[in-house]
Amino acid sequence: MTRRRWAWFSFGTLGAILLATAGGRIGAQAPAYDLVIANARIVDGTGNPWYRGEVAIKGDTIAAIAPKIAGTAGRVIDARGQVVSPGFIDPHTHASRGIFDVPTAENYVRQGVTTLTEGPDGGSPVPLGPFLDRIAALKISPNWAMFIGQGSVRSAVLGDVDRDPSPAELERMEGIVRQGMRDGALGLSSGLFYVPGNFTGTEEVIALAKIAGEMGGIYISHMRDEASKVTDSVAETIRIGEDGHLPTQVTHHKIIGTANWGKSVDTLRMVDEARARGVDVTLDQYPYTASATSIQAALTPQWFQEGGRQQVLARLADPDTRARVKAASVLLLTNERGGGNPANVVISRCAWDESLAGKNLGEITRQRGMEPTMENAAETVLWIIEQGGCGGIFHAIDEADLIRIMQHPATMIGSDGEVPIFGRANPHPRSYGTFARVLGVYVREKHALRLEEAVRKMSSLTAQRIGLYDRGVLRPGMKADIAVFDPATVADTATFEKPHSYAVGVSTVVVNGVVAFENGKMTAARPGRVLYGPAKQ
Repeated sequence: MTRRRWAWFSFGTLGAILLATAGGRIGAQAPAYDLVIANARIVDGTGNPWYRGEVAIKGDTIAAIAPKIAGTAGRVIDARGQVVSPGFIDPHTHASRGIFDVPTAENYVRQGVTTLTEGPDGGSPVPLGPFLDRIAALKISPNWAMFIGQGSVRSAVLGDVDRDPSPAELERMEGIVRQGMRDGALGLSSGLFYVPGNFTGTEEVIALAKIAGEMGGIYISHMRDEASKVTDSVAETIRIGEDGHLPTQVTHHKIIGTANWGKSVDTLRMVDEARARGVDVTLDQYPYTASATSIQAALTPQWFQEGGRQQVLARLADPDTRARVKAASVLLLTNERGGGNPANVVISRCAWDESLAGKNLGEITRQRGMEPTMENAAETVLWIIEQGGCGGIFHAIDEADLIRIMQHPATMIGSDGEVPIFGRANPHPRSYGTFARVLGVYVREKHALRLEEAVRKMSSLTAQRIGLYDRGVLRPGMKADIAVFDPATVADTATFEKPHSYAVGVSTVVVNGVVAFENGKMTAARPGRVLYGPAKQ
């Protein structure tokens, strides 16, 4: 009895003392939350219908979501009825091109993008660890994650040659992939369209994919062909995932060339059939009817590209070989990325002649004193390669295929873009507009997607796919990566003719609980982090 009285007395007395002590300085107490976003139309990333509410943030984490947040806040942002959603996650970028010049990655953050992934298409630094350390030291605005590239791994062991590896060489490649996963890769990427990935047999890719899969990673692929052999390439991508025992992804899925338009019906059926039998296969896509890569990769045969620049130039110097390459280039211009017209090929950048950026292949052919026939345009292609090569934009995709792929439930949105230096060269507008374009054109204007479904494809679906399980959904306990935008005005403004133009309609972007963009400009904060894969040591 005495003990109970003492316990009661002690608690009551202590409480009274604390209350008396605090009474004179209640206002000095730390707020319950660092940030509250009020008056929001919450689209939580799951695909569920939007609802009214408020989001409270403490540190880097969502602390509470409620119709009205009870408790004080260091700062309140009034969303004024705009959409508050998870920050968008881009599963496929080439943001290493420019991130060290523009560490804010303003072109992405202004769209609501809070996480960039790099290392797609089989290309990444090898080894991966030191590069990730550089990114971490740089202090960037969005988060950053990476894949280890199969093509780069192969090149490090074999060079850019067309032959099979020896058992010892394959073992070395497996070791590099294993180390890349330990360094923090999300998984393995391949670019089987590019040298040296296109010299790689399927079994060799499977061997490396198994390593990534055993360590919790996924496999993504720029397939061998996105034109006449696109169904064969989808089948191979599915097989690599199935036999490699890991999730597999057709990246930037598209159908190239007028003769192939409509084949998305077949490729999507193949995805559905694979999923029905238990293969974890998904897709990503950018919302444009033009692709982008180098002139050499797109418009010359792959055998011609073997061995690097000196061997390429030697082949062009041989008249018979040059004639073979030119004939192949004519076919590629006619049936594939050329879209049947030299005017469909536009130069994006040329380090050796910046004046060519923005001009099409027909214009350059005329500039060289020739009529823009397919044969003369092919000769211009070879001339461009001899001078040093250029990047190109290729208008050869059909809108009907684009929408069909976009609407598939397993498709997420990725830009395949970079971090341009504003005003320099003539980049693909996808770097400035991908996510805003989906919301403005394909949700608001064309009604191809519901708003909630579009947000799911840009947030939770991607987070789930690449293993960022603490992001992509607005829920208490999740990391506070958040975009605030007006669904009535959000839009891409970048065009193929004038690509250097920021998206509009996004008012606020929060990365790891810190405001990175508001009032039409980037803040001084650079709160992005390196997000490591499942096997990081």
